[in-house]
Amino acid sequence: MEANGQRPCEREVGSGNRDCTSAQGNGPLRLRTPLGESVFHSAFDIYRIGPGPSSSRTAAPHRAAQQFLHALAAEGRFGQCARVEVRLLGALALIGRELAVHKAVVAGLAGEPAERCDAQSMDALCARVESDKRITLAGQRTIAFDIAHDVRFNVAQTLAEEASALRFDGYDQSGGRLASRLYLCGGYGEVLDTAAPPVAHGGLPLPFVYTNAAELLELCGLHRKKIADIARSNECVRRSPGELRSGLMRVALAMRASIERGLGTTGGLPGGRLQRRAAAQKSAIDASPSPAETCALYATAVAEESAAGGRVVSAPTNGSAGPVAALLEHMRLNHSSASEDRTVDFLLVAACVGSLLRAAGLRQAGCQSAVGVSAAMAAAGCVAAWSGSNAQALWAAEQALERHLNLACDSSDGRVQQPCIERNATGAAIAYTATQEALRQRDPRVRIDHLAATMVDAARIMSKRAKTASLGGIAVNIADC
Repeated sequence: MEANGQRPCEREVGSGNRDCTSAQGNGPLRLRTPLGESVFHSAFDIYRIGPGPSSSRTAAPHRAAQQFLHALAAEGRFGQCARVEVRLLGALALIGRELAVHKAVVAGLAGEPAERCDAQSMDALCARVESDKRITLAGQRTIAFDIAHDVRFNVAQTLAEEASALRFDGYDQSGGRLASRLYLCGGYGEVLDTAAPPVAHGGLPLPFVYTNAAELLELCGLHRKKIADIARSNECVRRSPGELRSGLMRVALAMRASIERGLGTTGGLPGGRLQRRAAAQKSAIDASPSPAETCALYATAVAEESAAGGRVVSAPTNGSAGPVAALLEHMRLNHSSASEDRTVDFLLVAACVGSLLRAAGLRQAGCQSAVGVSAAMAAAGCVAAWSGSNAQALWAAEQALERHLNLACDSSDGRVQQPCIERNATGAAIAYTATQEALRQRDPRVRIDHLAATMVDAARIMSKRAKTASLGGIAVNIADC
């Protein structure tokens, strides 16, 4: 906790300062890692299985709906709830219909696990709710619910500094308000309950504490460990080695499944403007495609699945799920001794890099912090799986990330499709190339911390309209008629 008792809050990107103000304050909102605190995030905070197309605007609202029901239950008011009203604010209201926010909210209220949700299951659930005008909260309590009336797109109401938010209000049978919660949705799918009490930093002590990539490398050298070993030790503070392995293998299987579905599915994407291309590209590629082409193909398949609302794994977001899944699959199919151990190491190192870049402030910073971070994660994980050194892994991440410097978010139609799918493919090819370059470097000089700071500075200068979907750029400058 900060010295003034206020909880950390986040703005669009981090800043060089280490202070923050509350969501009700007048000062700038900043998120920085306090001095001396580890930047470690669990791999399961990085990899989340759930429906596409967006982490912040599909997966996070689903999670927020479930958190609201948990809050009702914790206060002993779940059994009294007779009506729920949801108001979508900011970007959730502006492009919520295109990204199926309302359907994700309904699935969350109904208690559907994210790992089992996709566009088809949410469509079927919403059709039943619309027909019955009733919903069963958390699968336990049935109440009246009209999606058109009870999920409101408040396009005229926004929150200062926060692009995506939603408010839940629960009422009893007589119309009295039982609870009201405002949730802020972060760029990596995080959900912040503004009514929850401040939570102190820390928790269980970690065996290895570092605050940036330079310190991580120093720790690895001091203890003669690989990055994967450092990450594994920290993960096992909270779960057993067996739970860690089985959880990461579930992630790997979900990534593989998204590739297979993407390669085997044809037809149009939501919105009717774009067609799926992965299946046709697979047929068109020569019998012996280059590894970079193969990785790009796999990433295209995943990105198209995400755009269609299919089940994907965020890495670090749903909209940038392609590169990590693509390089992991390439490693599995082409490494002579591919094994579960190498898969686990790949995912641990990739998550470690994602955690480092997130803590450096590279979040909600345009496409730099989406596909750019994903490419960096994929490159580092692949180098680790191919038995590269710690410095080679971080250098590969740096090279892959640098190619995305100053890249804004400039999607059209409010959908995670164009140019997002192509960027996933390009990011995967860049990550593969960075991997090969890194493995040829004997003792690379790692400066990824400096690069991350440069990208955060670039994002701060970047207009807010260039960091969110359909508020600037192509979306407002090209007439769709």
